[in-house]
Order: sequence, then structure tokens, then C-alpha cells
Amino acid sequence: MRDWVTREGAVRTIEIGLGYGVSALFVCEGLRTNGDPTARHVVVDPYQATRFANCGLQFLEEVGVAALVEYHPEQSQIALPRFVGEGRSFHLAFVDGNHRFDGVFLDLVYLGRLLRAGGIAPPHCVRARHAAVRLLRRLLTSDRRPSRDRRNASSRTAPDAW
Repeated sequence: MRDWVTREGAVRTIEIGLGYGVSALFVCEGLRTNGDPTARHVVVDPYQATRFANCGLQFLEEVGVAALVEYHPEQSQIALPRFVGEGRSFHLAFVDGNHRFDGVFLDLVYLGRLLRAGGIAPPHCVRARHAAVRLLRRLLTSDRRPSRDRRNASSRTAPDAW
């Protein structure tokens, strides 16, 4: 993660799911390496207190990077649309939260709107074969519009543009 952050020159990053804080530590290390005093790592995790006994937040405090972290103890499907409405943008996103199709799908849809042009979302445990990832990858790499399946275009009616 540190290498992704430094290679991209990221200043604003977002992570869905903090857990024990290991990936956040590497993101923060990359942000420090980049040297921008306005660097910020936004973390969204509604289960930090209940499932992890705040271990991730404590770890980040103990290693001295907590000042870089903006923590939101709520579900991503609530926080991400609010960030879109606030006009926020990020250089890099890391998703390790909800692993169900609907959760992954919503995270990736909203992160697609929150990532600046050229921003990246490196994969974690979201497998490339996961249907939500395949669909969103197609949407995000094709001018954010689904393409028509031209093999069967004559056998069904489809709009000219989405």
C-alpha cells in the first residue's frame, strides 16, 4: 500500500474497513513520504469499536500517525454518498469492508465518483472474479457507461446511449 500511495503521489486517500489498522499504517507511511502537510487518510468503519475493540485506532495512535487519520464510525453506504455531496475527492481508495455483492457494488460505485481522474483503487480481498468488481471495472474503464453487447444487438432493443 505504501508503494501505491508514493507512486501515485497521493495526498487524499480513503479506506473502507480499518480492522487492526495495518493497511492504514502503510497508507499513512506513504502519505508522510510524499511530504504534503495537508495529507489526509479517511477511514470508514462502523465496527471498529464493536468487533475490533478500537485496536486499529489505538495502533495508529501508538505509532504516531493518528493525526493523519479522519475516522468515520459509520457504514460506507451512508458515508460515501455524503462525501460525494460534499464534493470530496481522493487520489487512492482501498476497500476491505463489506464483502457481500451489494456492499462491494455500492462501495465501488461511490468510490468511482469520489476518485479523481486517474485515481486508483488497488484490490485487496475482493477477487477479480467477483461479479460486482467485474461489472464496476467495466463501467469505470469505459467512460463510466456500460457498452452494449453488439453480438445480440439485432435481437433486442437497447438504447443508443446509457
